[in-house]
Amino acid sequence: MAELPTPGLSPHGYIAIAEIVVYSIALVISVFNCLHHGFKRKEGWAYLSIFGIFRIVASALVIVVEESSDPSTGIIVAEMTVSNIALTPLLLATLGFLTTSAGLMFNDAIPAILTNLLRIVRLALTTAVVLGVVGAVELSNYSTYNTGHTLSRVSILLITAAFVILTFLSLYFLRFGSLHGEHNMVTVGITIALPFLCVRIIYSLLYAFSSSSANKFSTLTGDWKIYLGMDVVMEFVVLGVLTATGLLLHKFSGMAKIRHVGSTSAYEMA
Repeated sequence: MAELPTPGLSPHGYIAIAEIVVYSIALVISVFNCLHHGFKRKEGWAYLSIFGIFRIVASALVIVVEESSDPSTGIIVAEMTVSNIALTPLLLATLGFLTTSAGLMFNDAIPAILTNLLRIVRLALTTAVVLGVVGAVELSNYSTYNTGHTLSRVSILLITAAFVILTFLSLYFLRFGSLHGEHNMVTVGITIALPFLCVRIIYSLLYAFSSSSANKFSTLTGDWKIYLGMDVVMEFVVLGVLTATGLLLHKFSGMAKIRHVGSTSAYEMA
């Protein structure tokens, strides 16, 4: 574990303050949408709310660590744990919106192969969370440091595999999907978010597989400019795009339901 700087806020600390402000606002929006649209996992809003909570907690822990002259191992482990698993809610939100989009495309009769792929992604991300938590705890102990490193690496590799599948599905829907123009905007929104999410995942891969003891990709002690560009800004963009995509998705889903009810009523009258 890299040596921590002297007490007082570094650029990482000031970035953490900005994150708390941004994610507090985003959390209010996400919770409002959860209350309005529901807390179903496939909707995606619940995961955006969880991501906001994770990021607020992680940022607060960064500030606590920097302001302390002798931060406890527990606080450092907590920050590492939250940072290890913070990516998964973003991917689960993407999965949720993509699942809803698939339901619109296939009129809720999603083909078995597609359903299985979506389940594999969810299983991979769930496993990544467990391994990320255990890995962070093991990293705090010198006797199990290597085990923790291995588990953390497996966790980010599972996240990467899930991302690859989501990217493939998004591009497939975009190219071959039979959605109308308004619904296709949702798939476009998800696809726009993916390159920024890719940069964020690359950052985690570089951190997990760095052989340097002074890891410049660390969220606590690494190069703050790299951290800001490859981690913080990328997550801001992805969160903004997914929030806008979710709003479009619910708007168009509502319009589709109205059309369906109207068509049914006209049929019954005939």
